[in-house]
Amino acid sequence: MMHYKKGKNVEEDLSREHIPIEVLPEKFLWMQVKGGTAVQNVVEYAKKALEDGSYRSVVWSGSDGGVGKTVSCAEILKRHFELHQVTRICYRKVEEFWDPQQDGLERIVAKRNIPCVHILLSMDEIDTKVAGYQHSKVQGGFWLGAGIPTTPEGARKRNYFSGPQLNKRANRSYGNGTSDGAETPGNNSKGGGKSRGGGTAGGSQGKGKQQQGAKSKSLRKGFC
Repeated sequence: MMHYKKGKNVEEDLSREHIPIEVLPEKFLWMQVKGGTAVQNVVEYAKKALEDGSYRSVVWSGSDGGVGKTVSCAEILKRHFELHQVTRICYRKVEEFWDPQQDGLERIVAKRNIPCVHILLSMDEIDTKVAGYQHSKVQGGFWLGAGIPTTPEGARKRNYFSGPQLNKRANRSYGNGTSDGAETPGNNSKGGGKSRGGGTAGGSQGKGKQQQGAKSKSLRKGFC
């Protein structure tokens, strides 16, 4: 693409007639959200419109970088009112033109599909059989069946951390000088020195002295 220069972009217009929601009311407040939109400002504007009775329905629309903010605006508004929601996801076509900088090259047109989201929030009841319907006071849709484990009431929560300080295995020594929760014989010996790992070294020192004593006795017998 070194011999091309970025030209104009031709985007499909986003109009009221292109909103793919079949249960749109005749009168609604249409809020178009972009990547640089201030969420607090547009939410306050829609909130006042519902409170003073100017509108009873709001449609939030956003594409590309504004999709995330569109969802945020709808979720914030649902905290203040009991609303009926219908969500639609679609795509908007965009054509990018690249102009050649040398003779003999043709113009390049790149076509892309940009994701869009439309969220209808209405204070009036909507048919619950409509695809994408959700009530603002009911947990459903995306959140149900998301794979999050739930524990029954009164059940003990399982600890998923499997470190050696929680689950000790039998016949295995740990840094505190214990094995399977029991004290080792070295803890009761006279040698009370501590090893670098935090355990007592009395048991190992006692065994070493016994071995040295046995060797010296065998040597004396040999000389005799």
